[in-house]
Formats: sequence, C-alpha cells, structure tokens
Amino acid sequence: MIAKAGVTRIALADLTAEQHDAMANLLPSKSILTITAHDLDGVLRERPPPSLLKWGRSNIGVGLLTALRGNQLLEFSDGAETRNAELKGREHLVVCEAGEPLSEVIAANYAFALDADLLIIPEVGRDAAEDLTEELYSLYDLHGQSATDSLVQLAKRVRELCPGVVPPEGGGITFFTSHIPYGFGFPEVPSTHLEVYPDLGVSVLNGLAAGKADTTGVRCAVLVDPGRTKAPEVEAVARSLAKRRLFVRGYPWKTANVRDITNTVELFPYDFLLFATHCGDADGYRFTYEFNDASGRTRRLVVDTAIGVAQTDDPEMLNVMQFQRFHKLDGVSWSDPKKSEKIEVGSAITDFVELKQAKELEPVKRERISRVLGSAALKMADHNYIAMPRELADHGSPVIFNNACASWHQLSGRFMFAGARAYIGTLFPVTGAEAAKVAEFFVEHDEGMPLAESLWHAQNKTYDQSQMRRPYVMTGVYPQNLHVFQDDVPSYIQGRLDSALNYWNEYTSQSDSEKNAVAEIRGYYQSEIEWFKQKWGKDSSKGQMRRAKRKKRLFRP
Repeated sequence: MIAKAGVTRIALADLTAEQHDAMANLLPSKSILTITAHDLDGVLRERPPPSLLKWGRSNIGVGLLTALRGNQLLEFSDGAETRNAELKGREHLVVCEAGEPLSEVIAANYAFALDADLLIIPEVGRDAAEDLTEELYSLYDLHGQSATDSLVQLAKRVRELCPGVVPPEGGGITFFTSHIPYGFGFPEVPSTHLEVYPDLGVSVLNGLAAGKADTTGVRCAVLVDPGRTKAPEVEAVARSLAKRRLFVRGYPWKTANVRDITNTVELFPYDFLLFATHCGDADGYRFTYEFNDASGRTRRLVVDTAIGVAQTDDPEMLNVMQFQRFHKLDGVSWSDPKKSEKIEVGSAITDFVELKQAKELEPVKRERISRVLGSAALKMADHNYIAMPRELADHGSPVIFNNACASWHQLSGRFMFAGARAYIGTLFPVTGAEAAKVAEFFVEHDEGMPLAESLWHAQNKTYDQSQMRRPYVMTGVYPQNLHVFQDDVPSYIQGRLDSALNYWNEYTSQSDSEKNAVAEIRGYYQSEIEWFKQKWGKDSSKGQMRRAKRKKRLFRP
C-alpha cells in the first residue's frame, strides 16, 4: 500500500525499538525518518497552525474536513459545537453514512483531496439495506404493480434515506455506504459508491493510485463469454479496446470454464475484466446439523450451501467451492434482527466451523432448495463460478465490468475486497440488447473521462430519460479512468508471469491442501509462460530480478 501511494518519506514516530526494527526491515531505508511524537508536528508543518478547532464527538468527519481546510488543530470535547455537513456548493459532493467513525475520517480526507463538499447522513441498518437490495433483485417477481412503478417507489425510498442531499448541478456524488446503491435514486448526476466496511482505505488507495496516468494505466483486458446468453457486446468491446491498442484476451464458450476463469481472475495480470453471462443466486442444499457447543449445550444449526465445481488434472477428482449461509440457529432465523434477544449464540458458530474442519460433523437432515440467498453464482460453460477471489490480477487493481443480471449486490463487495479499483454491476435483470449498448458506450468514451461519468452517459444513451430504469451501479473512487498505458505489453505480461512463478517456486507449502493449491498455481503460470513464448517469442529475463525485488517489498503473501 505504501508503494502504491507513491510515498517518499515515512515517519516512524514514538515506536519501541522492536516495533521500529520490524517496520524498518520492510521499508526502503532512504525513505525512513525516525522521530519522537513531540517532534512530529514540527516535521509535518513548517509552523504551528494558527488556531484550535474544538468539536463535539459526533460527525467527526465534518469536523476533520473543517480543520483541514482551516489549517487548524482538531480537538474533540464533550459539549462542543458540531454539525452534519460542510456544504459550500462545490462541484462534487461526498455523502457518508454515519456509524463507522473511521469511515467518516476517510471520507473527510477523500473530500479534502477532491475539493468536495461533505454530508453525513443517518446510518442505515444492515437488515434494511438487504431488504432494499432484495426488492431490486426480485423486481420482476413482484406482483400487483408494474416494474416501472416499483422502480419509482424504490428510488423514492432511496432518496428518503439521504436527507439533505442536493445533487450538484453539473457535478457528481460519491456515496460512502453500508451497501445501499444510493446512486440509483439520483439518476440526474453521475455517482459512485464506496463500502464503509471492510478495507475502505485500501479501496480508496487502489483507485487513486491507479489514476496516476504518468505511471499506471490499462494495458490488458480479459473478456469472458461462456455462451450462456447472447452477448454481442463482447465482440464490440474487443474491437473498441483493440483500436485503443490494448492487449485483449477472450475466453469464449468452453474456454470459459470454472477452473480457467478462477485462475485467470486471480493470477493473470489484466487491468480490465468483462463478464458477459448469467448471474444469480444458485440452487443448492439446506443442511441441518446437531452438535454440542463448548459449554455442552445442544445446538441445532441450519445452513444453506451452494457449490461451484471445477475440473482438475485428476479425472477422479473435482475441485469444489462452497458458499454457505446460516439460515437458522435453534429455530431462530439468522436474519432476525432480534435474534440476540431470542437466543444466545455463544460459541455455536466457531464450534461448528472447528467441527466441520476436523470432519467430525455430518448433517442430520438434507434437502434441496431453489435458491441459496447471496450465493451470486456466475454461470460458466461447465458449472457455477462462485466468485470468492483471494486476489485479483496477480495482486493488481483492475476494473471489473460485470455485465450480468443482478451482479452488484454481493459481488461488488467481494471483488473490491479482493483488490479491484472499480466494480460495475447491475441491480436487477437486464436484456442482452441493453447490456450490449451500455458496455459498448462505456468503453468507447474519452479515456480522460472519469468512469462514473462514462457509465452515466452510457445509461443516458441507452435508456429513456423519463424512466427510472438505471440498473448499472459503480463502486470505486470517482477520479479514475481507462487511460491506456502503451508499451510492449506482451513482454510486460510475460515478465509479470515469470516473476510470479519464481515466487511460487520458492514458496514452502504446509498442509496437503495447500500443496495442491500451490501446484495448481505453478502449473497455471508454467502453461501461460509457455504460451507467450510460443506466441510472441519474448524473453523477459531482463528486468525480472527487478520486478521480483519490487514484489518482495510489497509484502506478497
């Protein structure tokens, strides 16, 4: 993260000797400045700030932004003045849900960096957020009213959750949210979203670091089309990106299988990824388990499970990915907002996990169910791809455009947590024709235009301005684009592949399962390197050691 941010000076302030040495061993020695806490203010400022701002213990983000703009020191104290907004009619508006103090701090710094206004809105409970997204997901399952009427009502409910939000004319909005697609309720301006938890700071840094056009950009795109639906946008997007001199790799039909797509998503060094397939909660199983927890109490846990199946090199063995969602504990729904008043969870869940890992627990009841809520499976040519990536693009920060139905709800958070700098998905079902138009318009925009604005223009061109149908939502920072970085891309990619293989060849596996996973990764990189050598005849040995050293400094796990 320090390298991504482009930091040149690192102050280690008031650390113990042990803490100092642990940090210093991982950082470039020329960048380290060792100081005491007393010296810190003098190092960071040429002169002391002229005044002190006293602020109450609420709306701390607004207080921080006010202090930053006034070059003041900030002191929190009981009974001091506070307010929920810092609004001056600026071009960009940052709207942050209350409830996560650190998120307010990050939102304030983000607003300061963008010269934006900041508004704190009331926290929305997780249950309310899930109810809203579930209604959008099930839009065409609702009975008694048209989809258009439902969209109008849902957009109204979204706006009601944002008291005080006035879209800046000619500007845009960034929403810091607990997982509500606020931008859907404000179609008159471009917008984007950042989830307040977890790893909000990393998501912001990934997006801002990728926006440094002089050193970063988009070199390589991966397009996935398993043939599960008509996807005319794939060819159009490929042509458009190729004209901009991107390296484009396609996975059509049977090549878009679970195994190859899982490996490519996590290990191949791409910068832009397009999915064109079906997405939705998969069918699966409802398992009931009975066991004694650590206190000796008998528990009854009902778990819904969806699976994704991938081939392996062993014809007698399959690789199975499981998605599990707790359904009931001791007869009480896990989604019941008052479950803590009805049951004592205690150690039930941790004990269940330990028993399952030790293979000491089997279900006492099994049944098939038509939908495992939240599984969000992407249909590949052979089976479900349950996207739970450990990393993306060989520890890169790509842009993900998931052009599938209802692909924003669960997958936005998973891909952003794995390292994406931007994720674009849909809130409810879309037709093949409209999906094609939005994707084509999106990639054909001026590369200097922010992604949020590109998506906004693409939807405006595709949909009637009088309708509320705006299914696409973006997650990621506002100031980022698809700037093309032109160089010898095949050599660059092969160098990344060589460096990654060197790392995994030196990696020492522990358990048998880990050994199998590492062997799969090594095999993937070996086959990719061989393909590039045959296709391009590139020798990327020059600079290989330099890249390996850089990766080591970046703390590759």
